[in-house]
Amino acid sequence: MDVDQPPKPDDSGDTAAVHKPSQRSRTASDTSTTPEGSIISTRTLRSEDLEFVTENGRTYANEIYFLPCDQAEQDRLAIQHQVFLHALKGKLTTTPITHHTRRVLDLGTGPGDWAVAMAKQYPHLEVVGIDMAVWDLGEADTEANRVIWELDDLDVWGVDTDVDDLTLRLEQYDLLHDVTHRNPTEIEAPSRARRQNSQPPLQPQTQSHRDSPEASSPSTSHEPSVLESELRPGWNFSSPFDLIHLRNMKGAFGYWDEVYAEIYKNLRPGGYVEVADYEVLPPDLLNRGVAQEDSTTTYHLPTVRRLFLTMMEASFKAGRPLGLFYMHRTFLEDAGFKDVRTTAYVNVPVGQWPEDEEQRRLGKMFLVVLMESLEAHVLRLATKWGDRERVWGEEEVREQIEVAKGEILEWKGGEGEGGMDVKLKGWCAGFRWVVGRKPGG
Repeated sequence: MDVDQPPKPDDSGDTAAVHKPSQRSRTASDTSTTPEGSIISTRTLRSEDLEFVTENGRTYANEIYFLPCDQAEQDRLAIQHQVFLHALKGKLTTTPITHHTRRVLDLGTGPGDWAVAMAKQYPHLEVVGIDMAVWDLGEADTEANRVIWELDDLDVWGVDTDVDDLTLRLEQYDLLHDVTHRNPTEIEAPSRARRQNSQPPLQPQTQSHRDSPEASSPSTSHEPSVLESELRPGWNFSSPFDLIHLRNMKGAFGYWDEVYAEIYKNLRPGGYVEVADYEVLPPDLLNRGVAQEDSTTTYHLPTVRRLFLTMMEASFKAGRPLGLFYMHRTFLEDAGFKDVRTTAYVNVPVGQWPEDEEQRRLGKMFLVVLMESLEAHVLRLATKWGDRERVWGEEEVREQIEVAKGEILEWKGGEGEGGMDVKLKGWCAGFRWVVGRKPGG
């Protein structure tokens, strides 16, 4: 695989409960600063009608997506955003931003840290952030009012629901290889079958357009309109974009070939897609696969390893496997993108083991992200889907998470007690960016 360094941006240019989420901050202005009808898609959600799900003390946007959308998760994502900035040496994107770049979509924006930062750094951009949950940005965040906030669930394809079949396929799945390298047989075959066997959809619903300045203004409201459904699954944005950005979206979709086809369709000729994500493998799995381990193997972080494997196995059983396989360049190339390039992994230390002071600060920051990620990533997957052996209980998951945190902290502090294991001392997360360009323009 060709590896390119990121280019420099062009300076020229258990019970379900109804949850009423906090609204994004708004200004008192009723004047629209964006083109009329700027962003219209196939809307399926209204914020006042959202029925969030409370499970095990965490709030989720629906019954499916594994990550929560509560205040604790928002705090974690804010720190994670800063880690991404440090990893990319302060840059927000590896794509060229010029005066010709006008419309940017942040797909799965979450609390909108990246979208808000882009709107602040590039005032000429029309930045759209779309997510299936409403997040609270705080009344003091005036930059958030320059972003057009949209509410929708873009997973219009769903996943196969045959748990027995998914479990059987899991038995032949290499969790350390297939989640990093694309495996078309396992990932694409169900999607092709769905298209071939699909039935004609229901008749479209009544169409309702936002055709007034007040309706399209990010200053007055980010409430979506419910529009006509497409005859076949798709997003159907009314106007294309110059850049579609998605970050930390592993586990969000079951059929990534469909996702990239939609991204391609909603870009202008010459537009870019940028995918950013990271992986952090437990040290016990970095230098050997699961198949190489047996009952005599000694682990440095045994509970961390077990929770990681449970998370991966549960995500597979859920039909939305985790891992960076979805960033494989062939997904973009098959969708029609050209000039596909990937950055080399940017290594971010886990903990304060580096001698360099800046790297130590970055490692400390990421350690916080990792510790908070344990519950966010594992809790719902383990209690809803379980691993190869069984479905976990909430209390067991929480107990194991606390043990795992202790293992990490003990390792972190082990340097003064006889020296830290060299492999553990070099423990890093791998951050990666993949970019593709739509021909033309």
